[in-house]
Amino acid sequence: MNPQTTRLVLKRPHTHAGKSFQIGDRIDVDPHTATWLLSQDVVFAVAEPPASDTPLDPVLDELRPEPSKPLSKSPSKDLPKEIKP
Repeated sequence: MNPQTTRLVLKRPHTHAGKSFQIGDRIDVDPHTATWLLSQDVVFAVAEPPASDTPLDPVLDELRPEPSKPLSKSPSKDLPKEIKP
């Protein structure tokens, strides 16, 4: 995507630059056209994911929970053992 363009997703069929697009198709348009399409309720804007070379935040990585282990076929095996006095 060109830095001068905005990526949009169509809410309904639309013809842009002589090409027909369907619902859910993504189009890249200049900012002026994007503003007009948004005002006509033809599209919605797409939030772009960060570039893959973006450094991750080590603090957030520390807070990220560990993946949970899969449950066994016997639910009683997954329960904690009782503490005996």
